[in-house]
Amino acid sequence: MSLIEIMIAMTMLAIVLSSLAKLSMYVSMRGRINDLVAKRTAILQQQAARLGGMPFSSLATTGTGSTTVTMGKSTFTQTITITTASTTRKTIKIVVKPTSTTGTPYTIGADSLTFDRANPPGTPLCSGC
Repeated sequence: MSLIEIMIAMTMLAIVLSSLAKLSMYVSMRGRINDLVAKRTAILQQQAARLGGMPFSSLATTGTGSTTVTMGKSTFTQTITITTASTTRKTIKIVVKPTSTTGTPYTIGADSLTFDRANPPGTPLCSGC
């Protein structure tokens, strides 16, 4: 009788441990995905702050196109497009996409950010100048 109890206990232990192994695999994959998404968002914020803080006149000389950005062990393709809407307004679009998603069964797509920069005529500090 005790041999049967031991066999049942070992079977239950094997089922529980295999379930825990599967769950820990999913947690590690989700951690990898979250890491890539956080790095992608950090690159977007960094470029938006750089282009948002740059003088309006310097935007005309800023290069547009694609570059490869490495953050940690991950590499991303970053594309910046600057469109001139008028002489006093430009639209900037930043697209960041992971170049490799190895180790994850999911596809991590691109994320983008679009914002406008304006150069109003005159200065807002002087209304009668």
